[in-house]
Amino acid sequence: MRIAIIGAGWAGTKLAEYLAEKKHHVIATTTTPDKIKQLQALGAEAHLLDFSQNPDFSVLENVDMAIFSMPIARNDWFDGFKKLDLQFPKTLLFSSTGIYPKESVTFTEEDKVNLRSDIVAAETLVTNQYPQTNILRFGGLMGGDRSLKKMFRNREPENPQKAANYIHYEDILAVVELFINSEIKGRIYNIVAPEHPTIGEILETAVPQNNGYSGQRIISSQRLIDDFNYTFKHPNPKKF
Repeated sequence: MRIAIIGAGWAGTKLAEYLAEKKHHVIATTTTPDKIKQLQALGAEAHLLDFSQNPDFSVLENVDMAIFSMPIARNDWFDGFKKLDLQFPKTLLFSSTGIYPKESVTFTEEDKVNLRSDIVAAETLVTNQYPQTNILRFGGLMGGDRSLKKMFRNREPENPQKAANYIHYEDILAVVELFINSEIKGRIYNIVAPEHPTIGEILETAVPQNNGYSGQRIISSQRLIDDFNYTFKHPNPKKF
């Protein structure tokens, strides 16, 4: 399958390597010239594509699936995206659970109130143009060279009792593969590890236990689990 990863950032680069190893023809785009050789070394066909700089969309012709992984909370790609007039049989959008309010409740994909306006605008732009798009709202990206212990190596977290809503990149790879092979269209899924220890518990600092996550902001991935019978490879962020 010819799969375009449009905006190969941290997660997109790992996805490009994974899909190339699975023998897909991967077309990865980046706005950073220095990243071209890295993507090529991973087995991808790599191109510069900047939506804000008169992009050449011909590199995306005859693609079976387009994965939009542009920075969701930045709107500098909006105008260029509107000029994208190619058709794709399948489309995915990488979004963020940052769309949900900072309130101490459990959020599901059914929650529509007080969502973050810039992320809503980005999701709406893509789905208006490509109604078949499945939206994957990722929690904080973790795994490999990304860990809380590295992030807080030289500083203390502001709120160690905050519940973690993270996702390991290996689960992202597995979930994307599900959608490559799925005929589901136009759905939204939260992609977050199902266990939610506190930041302090992950860092092994002395903070009260989470006690069932009462009074915490929790992002639920139950829809993914139910629709795909999905079992997370890394369910607990303490073990990332």
